[in-house]
Amino acid sequence: MHDWAYNLGYTEVNFNDQTTNLGRGGVENDPEHGNAQAGGIIGGPPTYSSRDNANQFWTPDGISPTRNMFLWQVVPGAFYAPCVDGDYDMSVIGHEYTHIISNRMVGGPDDRLRDGQANAMGESWSDLSAMESLHEFGFLPVAGENDWAVGPYVTGDPQRGIRNYGMNHSPLNYSDVGYDLTGPQVHADGEIWSATNYAIRQAMVDRYGAGTPELQESCARGELAADACPGNRRWVQLMFDAWLLMPTRTSMVDARDAMLAADFMRFHGVDLDLLWNTFASHGLGEGASSHMSADTAPIPDFTSPFLDEGTLVFKPVGSSSTPSQGELYVGQYQARSRPVADTDPATPLDDTVSLVPGTYDFLVRADGFGTRKFVVTVRGGRTRDLPVHLRPNLASSHNGAVATGDGVNLDKLIDDTEATNWASLNTPVAGQEVTVRLDPSKSTHDIRRVQVSAMLRPPIVGDADPGAQSRFSALRQFEILTCSVRSGVDCTNDAEFTSVFVSPPDAFPAVVPRPRAPDLIIRSFAIPRTRASHVRLRVLENQCTGTPGYRGDQDNDPRHDTDCVTGSAAVLGVSQGEVVRAAELQVFDR
Repeated sequence: MHDWAYNLGYTEVNFNDQTTNLGRGGVENDPEHGNAQAGGIIGGPPTYSSRDNANQFWTPDGISPTRNMFLWQVVPGAFYAPCVDGDYDMSVIGHEYTHIISNRMVGGPDDRLRDGQANAMGESWSDLSAMESLHEFGFLPVAGENDWAVGPYVTGDPQRGIRNYGMNHSPLNYSDVGYDLTGPQVHADGEIWSATNYAIRQAMVDRYGAGTPELQESCARGELAADACPGNRRWVQLMFDAWLLMPTRTSMVDARDAMLAADFMRFHGVDLDLLWNTFASHGLGEGASSHMSADTAPIPDFTSPFLDEGTLVFKPVGSSSTPSQGELYVGQYQARSRPVADTDPATPLDDTVSLVPGTYDFLVRADGFGTRKFVVTVRGGRTRDLPVHLRPNLASSHNGAVATGDGVNLDKLIDDTEATNWASLNTPVAGQEVTVRLDPSKSTHDIRRVQVSAMLRPPIVGDADPGAQSRFSALRQFEILTCSVRSGVDCTNDAEFTSVFVSPPDAFPAVVPRPRAPDLIIRSFAIPRTRASHVRLRVLENQCTGTPGYRGDQDNDPRHDTDCVTGSAAVLGVSQGEVVRAAELQVFDR
C-alpha cells in the first residue's frame, strides 16, 4: 500500500512515512506502526472496546503514525459482524492507511483534514484508494462479493459491506449531504464523494480503456506514467495530485476544483469535459456552492460548461387542488436532503431545475399530498414542463386527519415528511398501533394504497423521544386494519377493525451487520380496495425482533447474549425489543 501510494505521489517531499527518506527531503524516522488484533484480549464484552472497527492515528511528518486493526464479533443490538480478524480484510487495512496519506498530503507536514465535508471526503478517499489498489493488482473480484464494497469480509455483507451502498450502486448526489438517519456524518456523507468518483473512474475507463491485467499491474507498480495507463490509473493519479491543491478545510466543491486543476497540470486539461459532466450529474456542477467544509446544507447544481442541459419546470398537480408548497428532490431521500426546486414563493428556490442529460431519480413532497417517487430521463437543449400528479394523502394532518394510539409523537406519523417520526417506548413492540381518522371532509374513503416509512432521525433536545435512535428500533413488518363509521359503529373498539393487509416479513429489508438508511426510507404497498374512515397501523416486528440475523446465538462466545431482544439492554440500556419507530403512514385512493 505504501509503494502503490508512493508511485502516485506520496513521496518524501509530500510528507510520507518512512524510516529513512534516502536524502530526498521531508522528515524521516516516522514509519507506520501497525497493531494487529489490537485490544484483542481486553476487548469484547461487556464494553466491546476494540471490536468492529479500525483506526489510523494522524501524526505530523516525522512522527510515526499508528494503525489499529481490531477483531470483529456481534455487539447485540448494535452491530452483527461475523467473528473474524480485521487483519484479513485488505479493504479495511488500505482504508485506514490512506488516512495518513490524505491527511498529510492535503494538510502538509503539520496539519490535517478538518470539518465535515473534508473529513467525509477523507473517508471516501480511503475507501476509493483501498479498492483501487486491490483492482490494479488483480486481487478483485472475489467470488460472490461486490468488488466495490468496502469491508465485506469483516461485516458479512458481500454487497454493501460497511457502507449504505456499494459505491458502484449508489444513487447519492451533493443534495444528499446529511441524508443518513444520523444526520450529517462523515462515513455516510463520504459515500456521496465515492459515488461521484466511481462514476469519474468508469468514465475514464470508457474513454481510455481498461487494459490488460498485466498492464494494470505494471501501472500499479509505477513502471509506466499515468498517461500510458488505463483510464482508472489516470483517475486515481488526479485524485492524488488534487490533494496537494486544496485547503485543509476543503469542501466537495473545493475538491472538485482541485481535480480540475490537477487535470490541467498533468494532462493539459484533456479530460475537463469528462470531469465537469460527471461532477454535474452528481450535483457538483458549475453552480454548486458551499460555505466551507462545515456546511451541512450546501447548494447542489447539475449543470456543466461542456453540455447543453435540459430544464424542467416543476408543476405539482393535485386531483382536486394544486399543492401550494411542493418540493422537488433529485435522488431517493427527502429528510435532511436539499430540494432543487419548489413552488413556495417564500424560499430562494424557484420551480425550475437544469440538469445535464441523463436519467435521474426524483422525489416530490407536499403538505397534504405525501411523497411520490419517479424516474425521468432529461434530454439536452429542451425546456419542458414536469407535471407531477399527486393524490391527496388521506392520512395527512394537513388534510384534517388525526392520529390516536400508543406511544409518543403520534402527529409526526401523519405530517407528510420523513424528517420526523412516531415512537413507542418501553413496551414490547408487537401489537403497538396508531389509528388515523382519515380526512374528515368525507365520511369514508375508497383506499387502495399505503406508503410507510421506517426512517429514523438524529436526536432532538426536548422532544418526547429526545435521544439517539437505534437502527434496530425501526419498523420491519406491519399490518393495516380499517374501519368505517356507520350506524352502531364508531371505530373506537378493536373488534370494529378488520385486517386488510399484512406486509411481507421484510417490508423494510435490513440484513447484517445492521439496518441502514436505504432499508428504511418510504415504500409503497398496494392493499385490497377498501372503504374506510379509519386506518390503523399495527406493528408486527421491528428490526430487532423480526430480522433473522439479529436473533439467537450468533457466536460461540459464552460471555454475552447476542440475541437482539434479550441482549441489547446490556449495550444500549433498553431492550430494542421494546422500542419501535416509524416516520410516515400515508394513505391514498389509488
